Amino acid sequence: MDKLIKTIPKPPETDYILSSFHELQEQGAVDAGGFHVSSMNDCVRRGKSLPPVVVLYPNIVLEGDLCIIFGQSGIGKTIFAMQVARDIAARGKRVLYADFEMTLRQLALRYESPNFPPTFFRAEMDMEAPAGDVLKGIEAAAVTNMAEVVFIDNITALSQSLDKSSDAGSLMASLNALKRKYNWTLVILNHVPKMFSGSVPLSLSAIQGSAKLNQLIDDAVGLGQSSRDKSMVYVKQCKWRNGEVVLDADNVALYERTKNGDGNLCFTFRGYDTEAVHLETASASGREELKAKVKELSSQGMKQQDIARECGITQSKVSRLLNS
Repeated sequence: MDKLIKTIPKPPETDYILSSFHELQEQGAVDAGGFHVSSMNDCVRRGKSLPPVVVLYPNIVLEGDLCIIFGQSGIGKTIFAMQVARDIAARGKRVLYADFEMTLRQLALRYESPNFPPTFFRAEMDMEAPAGDVLKGIEAAAVTNMAEVVFIDNITALSQSLDKSSDAGSLMASLNALKRKYNWTLVILNHVPKMFSGSVPLSLSAIQGSAKLNQLIDDAVGLGQSSRDKSMVYVKQCKWRNGEVVLDADNVALYERTKNGDGNLCFTFRGYDTEAVHLETASASGREELKAKVKELSSQGMKQQDIARECGITQSKVSRLLNS
């Protein structure tokens, strides 16, 4: 009997180690520290089951995103943003436009016809009310009016120290928190430094403020002034987190600032082009070449509207060049 006991092999310690390791591998995720923890496979499966991304305005605004529209001063960012907001409201979304740029008189000069969708609301600060937290005021106005999409024109109304990383980071964290809390779509307007006035390609680095702004936004869409025609503006996607970039340097969208049939200022789509064609070259010879090309095409019997499309300029610019 003693011999039998002695011959029974003792389980090696490595078996206990392997057993513990297998148990650890099979242990499921546990929420902790204020975080929801899941396996990566579960995350991917849940992500696949989410509804598709809703495009509120093609290549400009995606539902649920935090987007910045930026461009140089005077280029028409407000006209463009209001047009985007109007189109979104026309689709049935409740839109609040927090306007820190225009007075009622200026608004009336830009829009002759009061024919906006009934779900498009404009908010302006009550100058007689005591000064407070502007972002909290926008939150209250948007919640009270059941807004789904909120435009803020422009970001300097929220903070005057965006160049400080801590301030910019705090502001963007607050905006993202509101976006998640109310399932809002947020569109913020911002300026660019003077160096991006038409000679430098648009990029994330053109956005005024700390790099924190770039890191914490979902989308960034830039407006650039065409050097070929001051009535033309090109639009370029510089960041697009939840989709494929379509409007890049080789395929910017061209718009003409004009008035529509109702007498309202608007941007009219004029096709696509490369960004490089519209950057400032400061070359007199380049301007003369454009004039010569316009006159040559006209002499061949081409209509002014076709010349405008061929040269990437407006029809009024074609007319001016032909009469110069």
